[in-house]
Amino acid sequence: MRKNFLLYGLLFSLLTAIQISYGSDNRPFVRYPALNPDGSQLAFSFQGDIWKVPVTGGDATRLTIHQAYESLPKWCPDGKMIAFSSDRYGSDDIFVMPSSGGTPKRLTYHAASDIMGNWAPGGKILFETRRVYDQIEWDQEIYEVSEKGGTPVRKLDALGYMPSESPDGRFIAFVKGACRIEREAYRGPANKEIWLFDTKSAKYSKLTDFNGNDIYPDWGDARTIYYISSQSGKYNIFRIKVDDNGVKTGRTEQITSFSDDGVRYFDVSGDGSTIAMESGTDIYVMKTSGGEPTRVNINVSDDYRFDPIVYKNYSDQADEFAVSPNGKYTAFVVRGEIFVKENDKEKSRTVNLTENPFRDENPAWLSDSTLVFVSDRNGQFDLYLLKSSDKKESNLFKSLKHEAVRLTDTKEEESGPVISPDGKKISYLKGRGVLITADINAEGKLSNEKELLSGWATPSGMSWSPDSKWLAYSLPDLDFNDEIYIQPADNSSKPVNVSMHPRSDNSPVWSPDGTKLGFISNRNNGDDDLWFVWLTKSDWEKTKQDWDESGDEAPEKPSKKDKDSTKVKPVKIDFDKIYERLSQVTALPGNESDITISKDGKTFYFVTNRNSNQTYNADMDLYSINWDGTKMKAITTGGKKPYGVVLDKSGKNLFFMQPKGKLYQYDLKTNKEEGLPFTASLKIDYTQERKQIFEEAWRTLRDGFYDPNFHGRNWSELKKEYEDKALKASTERDFRAIFNFMLG
Repeated sequence: MRKNFLLYGLLFSLLTAIQISYGSDNRPFVRYPALNPDGSQLAFSFQGDIWKVPVTGGDATRLTIHQAYESLPKWCPDGKMIAFSSDRYGSDDIFVMPSSGGTPKRLTYHAASDIMGNWAPGGKILFETRRVYDQIEWDQEIYEVSEKGGTPVRKLDALGYMPSESPDGRFIAFVKGACRIEREAYRGPANKEIWLFDTKSAKYSKLTDFNGNDIYPDWGDARTIYYISSQSGKYNIFRIKVDDNGVKTGRTEQITSFSDDGVRYFDVSGDGSTIAMESGTDIYVMKTSGGEPTRVNINVSDDYRFDPIVYKNYSDQADEFAVSPNGKYTAFVVRGEIFVKENDKEKSRTVNLTENPFRDENPAWLSDSTLVFVSDRNGQFDLYLLKSSDKKESNLFKSLKHEAVRLTDTKEEESGPVISPDGKKISYLKGRGVLITADINAEGKLSNEKELLSGWATPSGMSWSPDSKWLAYSLPDLDFNDEIYIQPADNSSKPVNVSMHPRSDNSPVWSPDGTKLGFISNRNNGDDDLWFVWLTKSDWEKTKQDWDESGDEAPEKPSKKDKDSTKVKPVKIDFDKIYERLSQVTALPGNESDITISKDGKTFYFVTNRNSNQTYNADMDLYSINWDGTKMKAITTGGKKPYGVVLDKSGKNLFFMQPKGKLYQYDLKTNKEEGLPFTASLKIDYTQERKQIFEEAWRTLRDGFYDPNFHGRNWSELKKEYEDKALKASTERDFRAIFNFMLG
């Protein structure tokens, strides 16, 4: 039940905000402390809501209750109001509410995220956003809005983050620099630094010169600035003073000395007497006059903000699917679980084949009654066989009992299984760049394994030839340009580059008649078009007239022996200068995608305008076209955005998905499109799902980080240090933040 997770360029999507266990210490993981003007009250964020508690600790009072994420509370100078950020309406906006509780008032309404900065004199609130320069600048813009509402105005010409205005209104401290704040150990030119704007002279000056991150400036009085810096090795709070002209005076003072968990966030009371800070999973307070930070013991209600276990029914949101060899069933994935349904527009009954908090994916039919899939239920991604465990009923859809059998158990992770057309062979990836083929029997036992590739590059788009003897795939070269290769499945010879071009070629698909290998190429005008390579020289040498005349000949009637035979015609390939035998099928504006080929090899199916850079108004739909570029015809209309197009084994039906993960079938004989409804019922254990997300993301970095020494850090020890904190987080945003601090 795991969703995809984006990490350092990899997709990841996180679960909705939930409360999870506090852990063995039974203390809640609260965030973003904010002190009232005299330092006696503390506001904070927990479970995505704003709370408050006496600074001495005790029972906390919830001030907001909403399914949105609310954070960064700040008390106004007189202590009567609290401003905060909330994504109640999609993106983050600025809200204010009475500090005693009440209905929050929305102050900003822009589609961009508005991130709370701090209160300014005169009932103004400073915040950071990206409104005007979003397309040309990386840094945020600094705006101001009245606590009463009205149109926000841009406060500074400079771009930056974390604005904070001095109590007398003379100076505005803010941060410049592109480095992520989670990179505590970063040293370099992208570091964040504290800058000062003098409202009297309209001049900017830089206050800090440390080559690491200096963040979150906050005023103790009109000439004293506190901020977080990593110059001690961990994030700690420092203090500097400026004179009436904004010039730094004296030396920089280190206020805290955390050595294990640094300070992630802090706030200074309006009277400058007290500091509240977030470190580890706790909040600490200390006097600015000196002393050691003291942990605030906070009690929150034990009830769940969101149920930790829920039961849901999905009629969409399928991630991927596979059609059974007989065309009667479709296996598909929803939220990391595998389901199966009948290919009938009138029937939505769906059977959950896997029910666990781990990630199950990549279903591939070994036969009409068994599936091969990938799962990390044993701590890493391995291949599994899924079958009925009812001896009286082998049909996966009809059986009430199912069994998953582990097929691979190596140190590396396995993924991407593809079953050959005859159902007797399998290809899959081991680790990052090892391509394996093997024999597989009806029970899923693997034998005769062959290593076709082993390197840094990851092959993709693996496609078996109709006779199950060849494998086609795309593979990037040292310039990260994808080329199409064909290689014998038994590894009897080296792979052959059949595309041979400095622009990207990908998504190879064999024509079922064994005459062509289709693919997508970016070689012409910078658009992705449909191309194919003639597998034999004799076919390539035929003229259009030759093909027209051969098409006029009546096909030979198969004998009874041929009808009963399951023997497939061997695919013949002439490799000599094969890269010269290429033909372009489409030359449309925009990008074509989702190529598949009819059973007779004469018709190509594809989707138009996929991820195109073109700005014209064009529909994304499914089309057919003859191999010679003639007779293009729309199959879907109105911009239905189909994807994942496949042809069933009979060659009679196209299957695809449409936006929101809905399944569809198109009958090529009747030209009818039908939806394939489903009702996927599953149990979601958010706590266990969160753990799976952490584990998979950690393994992804373990196996894929460019430096095997992890910049001198022990990756396993970092996991021990941060996993409990991340799993203790009460929302997905907090979970993600802690994971990113582990990344550094």
